[in-house]
Parts: sequence; C-alpha cells; structure tokens
Amino acid sequence: MKIAIITDGNNKLGMGHIYQSICIAGMLLQRNIPLEDIIFMTQSQENVQNHIMESGFLVNYYPDNDSIFNDLKKINPDRIIFDKLDVSPDLAKRIKYELHIKLTILTNLTDANLYADITVLADIGSNFKNIYRKEERTNNVHFLGPKYWLLRPEFYELKSTPKISSLFTKNIMLIFGGSDVSNLTSVVLDVLLKIESEFTITVVLGSAFIHDKELNEVIHNNCNTKSHVQIVKNIKNVAEIMFKSHVVLASPGLSFFEALAVGTPVIGFHQNDLQRDTYKGFLTTVDICELNNLPEMIEYQTYIYPDNPFIKSMEIGEGKEEILDEILK
Repeated sequence: MKIAIITDGNNKLGMGHIYQSICIAGMLLQRNIPLEDIIFMTQSQENVQNHIMESGFLVNYYPDNDSIFNDLKKINPDRIIFDKLDVSPDLAKRIKYELHIKLTILTNLTDANLYADITVLADIGSNFKNIYRKEERTNNVHFLGPKYWLLRPEFYELKSTPKISSLFTKNIMLIFGGSDVSNLTSVVLDVLLKIESEFTITVVLGSAFIHDKELNEVIHNNCNTKSHVQIVKNIKNVAEIMFKSHVVLASPGLSFFEALAVGTPVIGFHQNDLQRDTYKGFLTTVDICELNNLPEMIEYQTYIYPDNPFIKSMEIGEGKEEILDEILK
C-alpha cells in the first residue's frame, strides 16, 4: 500500500505538523507498510525537508498545489494524508473528484475537511470531549478530542511509568513549539531567572526558532540568577525531560498534552486568539501580559495536573490505533 503524506511547517505555522506526520509514518511502518511506500510531500523549505529525511523518510518538495496534484496523479497512492493547518479546499476537492483516493486530513481549519473521508481534530471543535462520528450517507469518519493526539512511542512508554509528585518545584521545562512565533521562550525565561529561587531550567528550542539573539540577551542580563539554565535544540529525548520535570511551561497544543500524558503538570501560555478562545472556560491559559503572576503560580503550584478528573477523561493519545485502522481499512 502506497501512502502520500502532505505536510508543512515554518516560522509562522510552527513544526508541530511535521513532528506529528513523522509519528504517523512511524506507526505505518509498524503496520508493515514498506519504507519506500511512504512518501512525504511538502512546500516547506530545506530545514523541514532535512528534518523529515533525518527521520528516515523520503520527501519531495513542491512549489505549489498544482505540482502536488500532478505528482499525486503520477504516483497514484492508495491513501493520502494531509497534516497541516491550511489545507487547500480546491486541492482536496480535486483529489476527491478526480483521483478518487481515500483522503485523511488532520488538524486542519479550512473547508478542505468537507472533502475528506477521515478528519482528525484533537484539540479544536469538541470542547475537549472525545467524539467518534460516522456519517450514514457518506460513511465519512470524524475523530474529535484529545484522545486522538498522535504521540510518539516514547510518550506511551512513559505514560505507563509511575511518577512520584514533588512538594517543591525545582526542575522546569520550557517548550513553546518548533518556531515560538511570539518568542515566549525569552520572555518567560526572563521572569523565571528573576525569581529568588534556585531552579534547574531546561529550554527546548525547535528547529525553526529564530530568536537566539534575544534569548542570549536574557541569559546575559540575568547572569546573577540563582537558577541554572540548559538550552537544547532538536533533541530526541523530549519525553524523558518532560517526565523528569516538576512542571512544563508550554503553548496549548501537542507539547502541552504530551507533558500531561507522561504525568507532569503544565502551565499553558496561549500564543494567539485562537488558542485563547479554544481553551477559555475549559483549561486556564496565561496571556503574555499576565506574566507578573508567574512567580506566584510557581510558588503555590497553581498548575494543570494530570490527575485532574477532566484531564483524565481526555484519554490523551489513546485513540491512535482507531485512526490507523480507519486509514488502512
């Protein structure tokens, strides 16, 4: 079975879709889909292409949607999977009515979803309830809710590992996405380093992070801090660091849920109005203008906890086999 995975990431969109697509590809390998039959297609630049290739998969670059469609016509895959926020409705429509290939669309916010056989939205559209819905007339399938986040294998391993909670916060992890468009990393770290406590802070940067100058200035300007800072980039042991941390500071999205999945409390910082509005009334997120509250939040451990009944009801990442079964059916 030949499968085309179409995904994009950049400084504006972030890298979450790239990471999730690679996760999907790895799951397909476990289902005995040959490596050479998994083909990545992207309009993203060299850093994204390199990341996909370094993960062991074939990737082709395309300048526009027309070139993607033309190559899909030549390749004639058995399945097409989109994992991007802005799938072209026109491209999805052409795939449905001209190519007649089973189409899966993940984490997309455009009308392209109308043309998909399978849609997956893990954090938008269901108020964090898990919903499986199959339309009687079309047989189209919809997976909604945190149960349908696709986590990497190491997260599932640590998810089943007992974790001892801490009375004090010492180990703090910052992870604000592959690009961190708003540069929350620098702003939040600056606040943490001014707190009169001794923290061990691990700052995880994505491959598209471009605010190195500002980050270095924050560290230089806080050279007398009591805390210790480690900056890491493009690492493969994110799950392990999350597991060992006492709290993870992240933007609402995949990393936010990954931390909860391995048993670590979180503080969520929304980067835009969409994230703010999606989480409002369900999970507390922090605006950049509320950073003055951060020292008190850490002192009193005002976190979102994995053992909260609402969080436990989400069954984070437990629906991956359901999605794969439906794609390969």
